[in-house]
Amino acid sequence: MKSLPLERKPSGKSTVMCGDKEVSVHSTCVFCANCAGIRVNRRVTPNPYAQAMRGSKGGLSLDEQLMEGMTLFNTVIEDKNATDIECSDDAGSGYQPLSRRR
Repeated sequence: MKSLPLERKPSGKSTVMCGDKEVSVHSTCVFCANCAGIRVNRRVTPNPYAQAMRGSKGGLSLDEQLMEGMTLFNTVIEDKNATDIECSDDAGSGYQPLSRRR
């Protein structure tokens, strides 16, 4: 497991170096199978979008669960204490779509 430091742009965009390129956390990491979570201070919050893909909660439809997971992911990223993305891509292969691993 490796930590990818968040780089916050003045525009509000957060990016990390994934593989050999800089990618947006909001539109790439949230949907990546390698994203294990977000480090906020000392704790790691698991990727809520990935958790929604893996299981059902209550009577919500899958679409509602995924939207809720994506919203929670983006909320945690916006926390000023969020410092890193925890990534399980030790091989350095880069982005792997989460939807294929279902």
